[in-house]
Amino acid sequence: MTAKTGPGPAVRQAAPSQLGALARVLARAFADDPMIRWPFPDLADPEADLQLCFRAWNAANIELGLVFEAGDGAGFAVWVPPDRAGSWLETERLSRPVIVGLTDDNGARYDRIWDWIEGRVPAEPLWYLDQLGVDPSRQGGGLGRALVQFGLDRAATAGLPAFLETARERNLGFYASMGFRVVDEGTVPDGGPRIWFMRCDPPR
Repeated sequence: MTAKTGPGPAVRQAAPSQLGALARVLARAFADDPMIRWPFPDLADPEADLQLCFRAWNAANIELGLVFEAGDGAGFAVWVPPDRAGSWLETERLSRPVIVGLTDDNGARYDRIWDWIEGRVPAEPLWYLDQLGVDPSRQGGGLGRALVQFGLDRAATAGLPAFLETARERNLGFYASMGFRVVDEGTVPDGGPRIWFMRCDPPR
């Protein structure tokens, strides 16, 4: 599957052979992201350990066709359509034993943050942007925008909203420029990060 919207970069479905590249890119892109780092405050080798996380999270996602890339693997997004939501949730649950092994509290913070987030995702058909990351050396070149627009186009074609969450306040303007608006925000209990939930409704 390949899509090109306007003059921007082409977006393609990622191949399973790109799992390693995806893990490297997302580990660098999320190195200081509060939502990713809060469950893992004391990683011995943050980049290597986060690569293990992103491999665990996405090994099944990439086989299911939920991962998309742009810029020859410099940027990746995980877009979950409504008919794959159940499979995606199951892959996340199956990855938890790997993740727990990297925590210092038997996964308590990890379970707390992701259960809290899951409880705030609307229970309605939608396209969910689970992950988006561009290698820091390639940020600002339109790859992230192309990957977001790819999912928005498919959601609009289906007449469905798109939804995401972010723990970086600086991301709000970027997503707002693409039609998202903040619909909820809050702080994860027991010292967790502040998270914003954003929604983009299809054109009427």
